[in-house]
Amino acid sequence: MDIKENLAKNLMLYRKAKGLTQAELADKLNYSDKAVSKWERGESVPDLAVLKQLADFYGVKIDTLIAEPKKAVLNSNKNSKKRVAIYLCSTGLVWLIAVLSYAMINLIFPSITHTWLSFFYAIPITFIILLIFTAVWKKPWVNTIAISLVIWSTLLAIFLTLLVSLINPPRTLWMIFLIGVPAQLLTIFFLMYRKTR
Repeated sequence: MDIKENLAKNLMLYRKAKGLTQAELADKLNYSDKAVSKWERGESVPDLAVLKQLADFYGVKIDTLIAEPKKAVLNSNKNSKKRVAIYLCSTGLVWLIAVLSYAMINLIFPSITHTWLSFFYAIPITFIILLIFTAVWKKPWVNTIAISLVIWSTLLAIFLTLLVSLINPPRTLWMIFLIGVPAQLLTIFFLMYRKTR
């Protein structure tokens, strides 16, 4: 297989790994989707400046883009596994802190009730970490889902806190979830706006 074929296959591989269509990639590079399509079919090759821009965008070296696709796949899989490992370690730390908080408060201050709420506050923090990582890793759909999960889990934690903390919680306390409706709509509108840019 020659360099041109390697490049074509790797460009398609990395674009799909990023979850982008040819049109979305073309938009980010200020090129037409027809040009991207020709690169991926091996009908033409991007010039050196665009090749460098693509390598930077995918977080790889130009050598990787022209290497045999099997090596590129291995590099792509390694990056995915590293990302998952980083995320799992980060969320594991959040839950470790939640468990330690729960245990220490119960040991030191046994009169304090409702310490189980620490676990409900760990949920939105977990999703905030997911939100940060997906923003850095440029995963817009996962990012939108993470924002939604942050909104609803935060509202749930607040609802439960008020429910157990207030002596006579109002019957309309559930209305706190209504805050999530416009917040969710704003999240969807923001995603639609980003897609049109």
